[in-house]
Amino acid sequence: SNMPVSANAHVPAGATKVTFRSTPVENKGIESMEYRSAFMNYVQNGTPIPAEFRDAISTADTGAAIPTTVMNNVINTVRKRYGNLYNKVTKTSVRGGVEIPVGALQATFSWINETTVSERKKVGKLGKVIFAYNTAEIRIAQTFLSQLLTVDSFETRLAEIIAVAYLQAMDEGIVKGSGEGSMLGILNDPRVTNEITLTADQIGSWKDWRKKFFAKLPLGYRGGEFIFPVSTVDAYLETMSDNNQNPIFQQATGLVVNDGDAVNPNGRFFGRDISLVEPDIIADFDTASAGDVIGIYWQPEEYVINENFGFTMRRYFDEETNE
Repeated sequence: SNMPVSANAHVPAGATKVTFRSTPVENKGIESMEYRSAFMNYVQNGTPIPAEFRDAISTADTGAAIPTTVMNNVINTVRKRYGNLYNKVTKTSVRGGVEIPVGALQATFSWINETTVSERKKVGKLGKVIFAYNTAEIRIAQTFLSQLLTVDSFETRLAEIIAVAYLQAMDEGIVKGSGEGSMLGILNDPRVTNEITLTADQIGSWKDWRKKFFAKLPLGYRGGEFIFPVSTVDAYLETMSDNNQNPIFQQATGLVVNDGDAVNPNGRFFGRDISLVEPDIIADFDTASAGDVIGIYWQPEEYVINENFGFTMRRYFDEETNE
């Protein structure tokens, strides 16, 4: 009911009349339908975000905060789609610029008896990692978004575009990020020094994999996973054969490939998971130059990405491309 209800039916003379209304206060926050509609209108038509919202959520005149519903869709999409490498690594959310110690500590075992105790051990040398503040942009063409008529369809499509672009960048960054203004990739990390070299004949030989790779792999790292370009798997691993050209890749290496799954292409090789990637992330064996990395063996949980999602939207016009 919108009818005011008196707090006291008999109001004494000179008293202040207090009334209550059952109508709830209108929600004007970033998650409200009013703001979501205003945000859609801003992206599609360039209509400025109303002042009442800019004051409430501290958005600049030149931009707009992305609605909560869109960000929730982005996060949910990130969790379940794409990001073949990203979805496996460790994520943290700590303040940027903080030094995090990396323990180089190992426990030591000492025999003791009733009269002898173990000596005090000095703390080993600690390494550290500093999570930097990195900012990036995702450029989205306006043409398609302008054709979406409902708020729900607009938000769903926008979230998907953001998530796909973000996850593609994360997968590329995990492997080959420069570390300069962006994440540091495995191939550019100076601490990653272990490598083996395989010729074209050796990469297609299960015996060479056992001798040159697994025989040198410490027990503590045998629970890792592979990252291969799918073309290398097709051309070299799935073509392992005996002297009579009979295929032996499955019985010799346990190779199983699920490259028909567009969301999570993967496989198994010598009992270890394979993440399949495109050649733009890891060089294909046939097109690689001498010294290029054509595969990675890693333990995904040892790679950490520090995330503090903070997306805003800004419109701009590119004079050079008329877009």
